[in-house]
Amino acid sequence: MAQRRGIQLPRVSAMQPVLLMILCMMAINAAYALRQFPGAGGRALLQSSHGNLIVDYIGASGASDLQFTDLPISASLQYILPLSFAIDADASGNTQNGNFNAFWASSLTPQSAQSFKQSNPNVKLLVSLAGFSQFLSDGTARNVDWYDPPSTDTWISNAVSSISNLVSQYSLDGVDVDYENFPTSATFTTCIGGLISQLKSSGTISIASIAPFGATISIYADLFANFGSSIDYVNYQFYADGLASQSDFISRYNTVAGSFDASKLLPSVEAAGRGLQGSDFIGAAQQLTIPGIMIFNVDNDKGSGFSTEQAVASFLST
Repeated sequence: MAQRRGIQLPRVSAMQPVLLMILCMMAINAAYALRQFPGAGGRALLQSSHGNLIVDYIGASGASDLQFTDLPISASLQYILPLSFAIDADASGNTQNGNFNAFWASSLTPQSAQSFKQSNPNVKLLVSLAGFSQFLSDGTARNVDWYDPPSTDTWISNAVSSISNLVSQYSLDGVDVDYENFPTSATFTTCIGGLISQLKSSGTISIASIAPFGATISIYADLFANFGSSIDYVNYQFYADGLASQSDFISRYNTVAGSFDASKLLPSVEAAGRGLQGSDFIGAAQQLTIPGIMIFNVDNDKGSGFSTEQAVASFLST
């Protein structure tokens, strides 16, 4: 047999171990940056991590048999339940210049809200403003549109007063902003930003969130750019953006994070509705660094025995 020649190893200079250590440190730092900043380069995160917050809207259907106690609560998680919705209108749909009235399920009473919070100290309740539509007293429905009030100062004053009353009546902790129809938006940032700022500075609320989606992202991004320090969470409605796969979801999440603060941005799932569902949604969430998950809504999820709620709770508990 032919004799094999020995392998000749290259000489190692004194600087090569140092260079190797520097390259390793650069690789570790790059991986950490991708994990911490989900918008970087539009790429998916290398490693996921998550908080323990569930934001779950409640009362939007108006179902008369809906109760706070229907919702399964895990002691290891934190919950924010936005009551859906308070609307700047009367029962006939006439706008009220900033005077908000409660139009959520009538079974969600002030007494039941107070009792539920006392039994579950890990639950916060918010009032969610506007929503997409309002069911009227004559049995019809109308879109809830943002309108530019004659005086922004008067609108803000009325809104602060009416929402403060709801906060006191229902023992609420904050306000969520879910305007979705914008024939105009000229005064939206001034009015909503002023409202949130005054409610927070007075100590009336401790939590504020917003709920944009694709068609409204630029309007809410302007609000966030001017009043982001007063906004705690961004409950972006990813299910409204027509995302068909986990990769689409992750890409969209990273894009949206560029318009807001990624540490405040929650991925969302619509129970028994649009967008990614079940294991597809959880699979996407597993690849993100997130403070928690938003669900819309308790009303829809109740019909399936809270399958969405339980899947989300199971994931966030790990």
